[in-house]
Amino acid sequence: MSAPARRLVASYCFPPYSDTAAVVAAKRVHARGEAVDVICNAMDSIRHQDPDLVRLCGGLVRRHAAVPSRTAFSSWASIVDYQQLGLETLLRWEDLQGEYESLYSRAQFAASHFLAAAVKTVRPGIVWDAEFSDPLSHDVLGRVREAPAHDDRSLARLRSAVEAAGFRPPASLNAFEWCEVAAFALADSVMFTNAHQRDAMLEGCHDAELAARVERVAVVSPHPTPPAELYAARSSDVRLEPDRRHVGYFGNFYANRGVTGVLDALALLPDDVRCRVVLHVFTSKPEELHDVVVARGLADAVRVAPFVGYLEFLGLARRMDCLLVNDAVSPPGGRNPFLPSKWSDYRGSGTPVWGVVEEGSPLDAQPLDFRSPIEHVSAAVQVLRRISSLPARSVEGAHLSPSR
Repeated sequence: MSAPARRLVASYCFPPYSDTAAVVAAKRVHARGEAVDVICNAMDSIRHQDPDLVRLCGGLVRRHAAVPSRTAFSSWASIVDYQQLGLETLLRWEDLQGEYESLYSRAQFAASHFLAAAVKTVRPGIVWDAEFSDPLSHDVLGRVREAPAHDDRSLARLRSAVEAAGFRPPASLNAFEWCEVAAFALADSVMFTNAHQRDAMLEGCHDAELAARVERVAVVSPHPTPPAELYAARSSDVRLEPDRRHVGYFGNFYANRGVTGVLDALALLPDDVRCRVVLHVFTSKPEELHDVVVARGLADAVRVAPFVGYLEFLGLARRMDCLLVNDAVSPPGGRNPFLPSKWSDYRGSGTPVWGVVEEGSPLDAQPLDFRSPIEHVSAAVQVLRRISSLPARSVEGAHLSPSR
């Protein structure tokens, strides 16, 4: 029988639930290589299950509780519900095996840190590692993000814990600000995916002494890359013609992180170049994008499909000739604090990566094979020309459709 886990993971979303937050948390578990027990939310009402995601954990999960707390992205009732049920689960497990030594939590979702803060309050000796995927209290345009908290017993306990640690609690009842302050004041280490994110979050901190503490305990750690064997773990029947070069984009289309500029570039390519390139887009609302592609006369060069399972995505990433990743657009005068998590998946595939980047961003600092400035269509045209002339890749089975 396996030894009990001494490390607890508080991750509101965790495999088998399919979400970027779940994927990154699982990769963190694998990268650390230590057995864990996991407390997540039963997210069936808003996320589907992908059983393959469990393989990302490398067999390190000993106990897994998907507690039936109310499911929501940031409502206070759902946060308190998850916190209470999570604490009950913790105490039940500790009755069986003794106290945990360390704790990991990750936001997004904010509820993860609220449970972890409650655990730290009742178990002061536990070593808490808190990760932030992105700034919580401000959005991509630098605007304040609001999630109302209630001044109840849960918040009162958290206020007392922050004050006991020697820091000033938020004056607001914004749950996102409280989430950041709780982790900043109580966690033993605070993890950021890049230095820009760390600096942006510290600049927004309301307490200079608290910001100084975070600087001392901060860890900058990009998202982990999946194990190499997972890129060959799941086949796909997506057909890739050997006489064309295939660019893969996996993700949603956002106003500030889309590939509309790449569509513009495809439309400007001469016919003799465009016939050699195909953009494959795997997205959440393929019908909407398909209508746009047809209306723009790009059906010959763009193929749109629904999201695929995570392991199928890794296999397709390995088969493509190039992978496309886009930066978010930061507000004027601000520094981009976002490093797309997709980059960590792409870089393990061995496939060339094209970044559509904002100058000076965390993505711009990565070793990309191709890059073009965001919203710079003529530069994207030149990249597509170069991709169209790439030699055929030698990945085994890369351009063969499995027989049906």
